[in-house]
Parts: sequence; structure tokens; C-alpha cells
Amino acid sequence: MRKPNDLSRRERQILDVIYEMESASVKDVQNALADGSSESTIRTLLGILVAKGVLKKEASGLKFMYFPVVAKEKASLQALENVVATFFDKKPSLAVRSLLEMKKGKIPAEEIAEIEALLESKKSNK
Repeated sequence: MRKPNDLSRRERQILDVIYEMESASVKDVQNALADGSSESTIRTLLGILVAKGVLKKEASGLKFMYFPVVAKEKASLQALENVVATFFDKKPSLAVRSLLEMKKGKIPAEEIAEIEALLESKKSNK
């Protein structure tokens, strides 16, 4: 599978729709995008994503359904690893700092507790 940053903005939008729906037909993608794209344009882009190894397609009656090749969780981890490598000197701590600063100190107590629990679990897994 190619990396998410190997995809055009439009391909990424379509992939996001399919991740959200878990599987989708050409018409499903067209309806979700709701931007006036023709079915043939969507079909062409889905074909490109299949050729790139990002999606697979399976016949379902008279139409094809498209599915992600990689589970969303794995794809999001790969994307995050790429972001950390590219923008944060391969240092997760710098990425975490930026994420915490994004909220400008407005992180709900339950999210802070969840973050602390995750950190504790990482410490004990060493």
C-alpha cells in the first residue's frame, strides 16, 4: 500500500469517505462528497485508488463495492508516524506537546486522565 501522502487531495477525500462508511459504491461516494462530481469521475478515481493498492473492489450484485486495504487504525498510525518523522524530528514528545498546545489549555479532565493512563501503561510495558 502506498503512503497517504502519495495520494492527491481528491483521492484522500474519497479514501476518507470510504473509511467513514467502511465500504462504499460509486454512488455512495458521490452522494457523500455532494460536490457535483460525476459518477464517471468518481469511478475513475476509485480505479486509481485500486491501482495504487489503497482500495480493493468486490462485485455486489450489479455494482462494485470498494473497501480499504488497510484497517483505519493501522492507516492512521502510519500517517501519524509520517507526521512525527516529518514535522517533529521523529520525537513523539514534540508531537504530544503540539497536540496539547492545540487545545490552548482547554483539555477536559477526563481526556487528561486518559492521557495519563496511557502514559502509565507505556511506562509499565518497558
